[in-house]
This record gives sequence, C-alpha cells and structure tokens, in this order.
Amino acid sequence: MRMEELVGHRRPTALLQRSLLNGRVSNAYLFVGEEGIGKTLAAIAFGRALVCENPDARPEHGIYEACGHCRSCLLSAAGNHPDLRVIAPEGERIRIDQMRDLRHEVSLTAFGGARRAYIIQHAEAMTEESANCILKTLEEPPPGVTLILVTESLSQLLPTILSRCQIVRFRPAAPGAIEALLVERHHVPAAHARFIASISGGRAGWAVRAAQQPAILDVRERLMHLLARLPEADPVFVFRAAEEIRDMAVALADAGTPEPSAGEAVSASGASSEDRQIRANADAVLDIARAWFRDLLVLKMASEMPLINVDRRGELETAAERTPLPRIHKALDALSHTRYYLARNANVSLALEVMMARLVVGG
Repeated sequence: MRMEELVGHRRPTALLQRSLLNGRVSNAYLFVGEEGIGKTLAAIAFGRALVCENPDARPEHGIYEACGHCRSCLLSAAGNHPDLRVIAPEGERIRIDQMRDLRHEVSLTAFGGARRAYIIQHAEAMTEESANCILKTLEEPPPGVTLILVTESLSQLLPTILSRCQIVRFRPAAPGAIEALLVERHHVPAAHARFIASISGGRAGWAVRAAQQPAILDVRERLMHLLARLPEADPVFVFRAAEEIRDMAVALADAGTPEPSAGEAVSASGASSEDRQIRANADAVLDIARAWFRDLLVLKMASEMPLINVDRRGELETAAERTPLPRIHKALDALSHTRYYLARNANVSLALEVMMARLVVGG
C-alpha cells in the first residue's frame, strides 16, 4: 500500500512525504490513533518509502512513495526485508530481550541503502524495562535509522519516550471516504458499505474487517442488546453479562478476527495462543462498548457531534434518559481500566466480572 492510498489521512501523509522530500526524516516517530484507524498501515507504507532504492519522488506534487518494483520493495512486500522490520508483542508484552535484539540490529550495516526502519507495534505493551532499554537508541540513533512507534494511547508511554519522538496523529475518516473504500477496493454492495461506514467511527481498518468478517457485526448486535438492558439490570445480571461478553470474544477468535497486526507487510514474532486471541478480542468487544457509552455522553450533553451507532438512536436515547451523567463517566472509566488490565495479563473472566459490576452497580 502507498501512503496516498490511506483513507482519511491526508494531513499526516503530507507531513511524512514532505519530510522525505526535504531529507528531514526524524529519528523517531510516534503514530497515535484509535484501533483500526490505519496507523499501522501508514507506518508500513512510510517504512517502505524509506528503504526503497528507486522512490517515486515528485516534489512538484508533494509525492514521495515506494516504487513497488525495486529489490527492496519486493522484499518488503514479502515481509523479508532486513532493513524494514516490525516488532510486535510476544504474548501480552514487548519484552526487554526484543529491545536488546533491536539495539543490536540497528548497530549493523544496512542491507540495501542508507536507511532502515523499525516499527514497534503496540508500543504501550512495552514493559518498563524494555521501554528504558530502547531509550538509549532513541537518544543516540545510528545514522539512517528511523524508529516508528505505533500506539492507541500516549498516556501509557513513559514521558521520556514521548519527548524523543515526533508525534503523528491519525484521526477518523469521513463516512463517505470509508464507503467509497469498501465499494471500490473491496467490492462491498453499496447499501451494506454505507451501513458499515456509518457505524465505523471513521476507522477504515475496522470497517474493512467488519465487511469481511460477519462475526464482527453479529457480536455488535449481541452487545448492543446487552448494553441497552443495563439501566434496568439487577446485580445478578453482572455474572451472566460478563460470561456473555467473554463468549463474544471467543466467537470473534473462532471467526479469525484478531486485533490488527503487521498483516500484509512484515513479519510479526510468535504465534498467538488461544488465551491471547480471546484476550485481544475481548478488547475488541470493549471497543464496541466504548462507542455505546460515548454516544450516551453525546446525547446527555446535547452535543452536535454525530453518533457512531446511528442505527441504535432510539435505544440510545432511552438509555440516556435513564442513565445519570456520572454513571456514564464511570462506565467509560471502567472500560478503560479493564482494557488496561487485560493488556497486562489479568484473568479475562475476572476482569470482565469486575467491569460489569461497575457498569451495573456503579462505583
């Protein structure tokens, strides 16, 4: 994929291409945005342009892209380029041994040209030790080395990491752009593409996966029904609901819809265990729940912001009438804490039970 093909990211793409055209590429970038928004694909496209031996450089049009034909492009497309690598979590965390290996690799001579790119996916999953290990490389990177950290949340990274990276933010795309992507590139029927785009929250990656994996929309339907019952739920509902959410995560795992990885681009390390798949997909279910409570917040505050779950407006309006504003804030806080604990290897069933207790009982 070329950077210019990224949907809804004209501003960050222009920034990255301008840095390539001007020869002012930073030593370290931090790509931040919601899950499924396209930041990993952007990192891979940028990395490919960095290592390309014969780039398509057209300054008059502000374009700098990988050519797609040279030896480096063919290797990177196959995930075999030694100068373009993705470092992904092993299990739940990015461990210090991975960062030590990275420090060793960046000290070696480049394979193809003068530039090398290393993408650290889910940078928030670095342990404190691994984050401190990579700091020295961020402080004194060898010439021609660019590190690209990818994350959903800046708050989970050390301030010393943030201060050494150029932050590039990826924001939601317009529904029309996502609809066009689904119809033109993925041949999704127009009506279905319009529906998925309308509920995607501007996340093109999520929209593509939802179009390709019916299980995602099935789980969303089940979860919307469960969340609509929260205002009148009793404490006994906590355990049934927690188990149902875990079942939804299992359904996504069985359907082969894990969280996004380096995918088409570069190798990722290690195979995912069944537990990791369930944990990752539990996080995906919580992401759908977060959109529900975000919409409740929009309705409670009479905001002009559009709803994400536009097809559920009636249920959302009813729930908003029955749910005090402080409860909505507490619910969003509970979802955030649960995602944090799941990322740190907490027991899935217990974490979901605690979360549902907070959603139903409050506190």
